[in-house]
Order: sequence, then structure tokens, then C-alpha cells
Amino acid sequence: MSEKSEEIIIHSDELYKQIKNLLKKEGFNFTLLKYTINQIFGKNDGVRNLHNKFARNTIRVAELEEIAEILNYEIVLRKKS
Repeated sequence: MSEKSEEIIIHSDELYKQIKNLLKKEGFNFTLLKYTINQIFGKNDGVRNLHNKFARNTIRVAELEEIAEILNYEIVLRKKS
């Protein structure tokens, strides 16, 4: 049985909502996500800091990569068709 691949096209103005929906789908919330990021990547900042980065649209690609890694996704750039 093969699992269907799902693509999510990221939009910066909807990034928080998109990540929140993805977290819910994968059984996470922002608190558990941040706890897991801190454990795996040796960080110690809080969930409020993560929320603020989404709100100010200042989240870095490296931080999105960490989120993707925790959720078992990858970030891909693909030329538009």
C-alpha cells in the first residue's frame, strides 16, 4: 500500500494558519512542537517566541526546516509550471 504524497504550497500571509493546520493533522500543537524542537535542536526559547515570529512574519527558513523535520516533511522549491 503506497501513501499518497501531499504538497502544501506555502503562502507567507497564511503561514501561521497553514502550520497550525499541519500540526493538528500530525497530532501536535505549538507547545508540543516547541518542546520537541528545544529537545532535538538544543534550544530553550518558548512557544510565545515562536508565535511572535509568525505574527511578525520574521520566522527564518532554518526554523521552518526544524518544524518540517519534526513533522517528517521536507521543504522543496520547484519551478512553476
